[in-house]
Amino acid sequence: MERTTALTRNPASLEIRPTPLSIRSLGSRRAPLSIVERVRGEFAEMRGFSPTLAQAARLFDLPSDECDRVLRTLVQDGSLRCGADGRYRLA
Repeated sequence: MERTTALTRNPASLEIRPTPLSIRSLGSRRAPLSIVERVRGEFAEMRGFSPTLAQAARLFDLPSDECDRVLRTLVQDGSLRCGADGRYRLA
């Protein structure tokens, strides 16, 4: 006699759908942090990371104006610096 499980009866339940990865999607699994703290942490974890504003906005899944405010805040507090090439780097 063959045993039937929920998985063999419904193979669609095994379907894995790709989900876009962004900083915001990762935040749901952790204690809430402010976006400024999360962006600061990403720069600290990725040594040598030097995105432009547009690249950072895409990575962090933020509108350009909001990302610009976050990056400027981090420049003002001394966490980041913005080079003449428009790239943001860890200070």
